[in-house]
Amino acid sequence: MNNVHISPWQRWGVLAIFCAALMMVQVFWYDFAPILTFVSEHYGVSELFASLLILVFPVMSILVSAPAGRLIDNRGYRLSLLIGTGLMAACSMLRVIDNFWVLVLAQTGVAIATPFIVTPITVLASDWFDARDEAKITGICAIAIFAGLALAMTVSPVLFAAFHLAGSMAIHAAAAFLLFLLTYLFVHHQQRQSATPAAQIKKPAPLKVRGNIALLVILIASFLIQGCFNAATTWLEAVWSARGFGIDDAGFAMAAVVGGGIVGAMIIPALATKSGSVLGMITACLLPSALLIYPLFAAGSVTWGIACGALLGFFWLPLLPLSLTVIDEAVPKTHAGIAAGLFWTVGNAGVLAMTVLFERIKNMLGWPQAVIMLILCMLAVLCVLLRFAPAMRRHLLVHVGEA
Repeated sequence: MNNVHISPWQRWGVLAIFCAALMMVQVFWYDFAPILTFVSEHYGVSELFASLLILVFPVMSILVSAPAGRLIDNRGYRLSLLIGTGLMAACSMLRVIDNFWVLVLAQTGVAIATPFIVTPITVLASDWFDARDEAKITGICAIAIFAGLALAMTVSPVLFAAFHLAGSMAIHAAAAFLLFLLTYLFVHHQQRQSATPAAQIKKPAPLKVRGNIALLVILIASFLIQGCFNAATTWLEAVWSARGFGIDDAGFAMAAVVGGGIVGAMIIPALATKSGSVLGMITACLLPSALLIYPLFAAGSVTWGIACGALLGFFWLPLLPLSLTVIDEAVPKTHAGIAAGLFWTVGNAGVLAMTVLFERIKNMLGWPQAVIMLILCMLAVLCVLLRFAPAMRRHLLVHVGEA
């Protein structure tokens, strides 16, 4: 951030609007998850087809995140956010139409908009806040993402029950248009563009991933960390249902995971900043995350499952802002957007791959073996980090020294 004095109200106002956009994305992504059975019956389609309303999001994130990151590096995050919130608002109107395939089309449009909203996290944080606060601000953005997930799982079903499908879709559309208006009016770049003529500005060299050990390891880790988390949260309800739990019990456990994650995202990134070791904090969070997966799935009671879920969320979900902090520190600021885009691309590829792999292993060998697979993947990430942590620290120190 430059030395221009700005009002705290302006700084935190921009962050509040951005966090609202992050929350809205999660609401649009997951608000059909609690009512897939209703959607299937209402439109006369299978639950597999109904799940397209959710599955289009990771697919579009894989395809669009890298171009969104390139746009942010070349044109700035304001344009990216305007494209994202504008497209989301426009597509939200289509969701009011009571037709399944129109709804799929609308969700696909919102899914395309999502990377334009999510990818600028680290770029906006570094533009409006001091370097010492970036990990904390990234943690706040992660809290907004988790809060949006919680809203989708809790508030959206209430809206559906109170206002029916068309009414709840109209409320979502009104909120999306308000968000676009706020973004247009108040979200601007804090750092002004240089007065140097464009012809004299030297074009930055392309981002080199292969020789960037810190970036490469975090990208590999994000594939497994995000993938394993999504697989666990997707199939927990099915496993618990087969073990005799009630239909709402897994929902309580997932709410505990999100709640624990929000608390963890408040505490752990701040501790990482204070200790000066983000990599060390990632390593410290990985082991309990891996060890708590099996107790959650094998819980003998809802109370024990909720307790395990809260602890799991506390350690697992802060891995998102911590990883984004490393990504931001591992590349020049001119490549922060494309690096974040690669992070989300690889992570969502892991979401699809690990979710399908868990389901296959569960059906062929049983859920305990599928859960063990998740644990082994998380432990593999831990081993890779321990192996390459010294080289990653050297790279980050050199990069910070050159910045």
